[in-house]
Amino acid sequence: MEKRLILKRFKDIGLTSYEVKCYLSLLERDTLSVSEVSRLAAIPRPNAYEALEKLMSKGLCVAKPGATKQYSASDPSLLEEKLLMQLHEEAETEMDDLKEDLTRSLKRKEKEIVERSQAARQNVRKLIAELRPQYEKSRMETNPMDFIEVIKDPYQIHKRFIQLVREAKEDTLIFTKPPYSGPKEWLEEQTEQQFEPLQQGIRIRSIYEIPKSKQEIEWWFNDIDTAAKHGEEARVIEELPIKMAIFDSRIVMFTLEDPVFRPTSLTAQVVEHRALAKTLKIIFEMLWERAEDYHVLQQ
Repeated sequence: MEKRLILKRFKDIGLTSYEVKCYLSLLERDTLSVSEVSRLAAIPRPNAYEALEKLMSKGLCVAKPGATKQYSASDPSLLEEKLLMQLHEEAETEMDDLKEDLTRSLKRKEKEIVERSQAARQNVRKLIAELRPQYEKSRMETNPMDFIEVIKDPYQIHKRFIQLVREAKEDTLIFTKPPYSGPKEWLEEQTEQQFEPLQQGIRIRSIYEIPKSKQEIEWWFNDIDTAAKHGEEARVIEELPIKMAIFDSRIVMFTLEDPVFRPTSLTAQVVEHRALAKTLKIIFEMLWERAEDYHVLQQ
């Protein structure tokens, strides 16, 4: 085999040039002294001695005592297990070091994220504390349109609806139809937030617009059925004119779609006006009489 290729393969398994040259020199004779190895390998004697000692520690040669210390190469066929074991141990060590580095890096990153999150929360709290007085002051000022509240953010619409449901003292009337202000998880939360008022004796009646797809019908049936089992009175109808909720015949919340640019963009208005609530309640009662029991969704 070409000597250069042999040198390369030995280097690939972690041997130095001097170690390879010394081992190849040992293969030429049964035993050799350091001086002989140095001459055959064409390397300085101190380097040859150091390389031979390392070869001994790796099991690639053995020493024979005498007036002059002699070295003999180990049988190459006996080296496979030794070298593979050594390579495996080195690989395991590298993997352990890598795991430790990754663990340290993850802990450091986790610490940075936690600290950044804590700092952000503190900043939010400070900001709220600074803004709250101005907000409270502005609530004291009167405005002819104070009874109207406009909300555009979907999450705020979702939370405001839940707040109104929980604050109702007598009854709540709801028109439910698409598009919705958020994901189904929000709708499920809205349903769950009705459970406590229902247990307290608040009457909740809902009319749902029947979905178009079979999959949506199945999902809505399960959600409506859950609410009904907690006391909600539920009916369904082919089409509703608007998304709306009436609270205690006093507060109305309704959402309007953008008629020009974004059909799925909703703007909610909360109006505290008894006359408006009374008028819309008449519409609700008319549609309630025309609506069917929600179990028709199973047909």
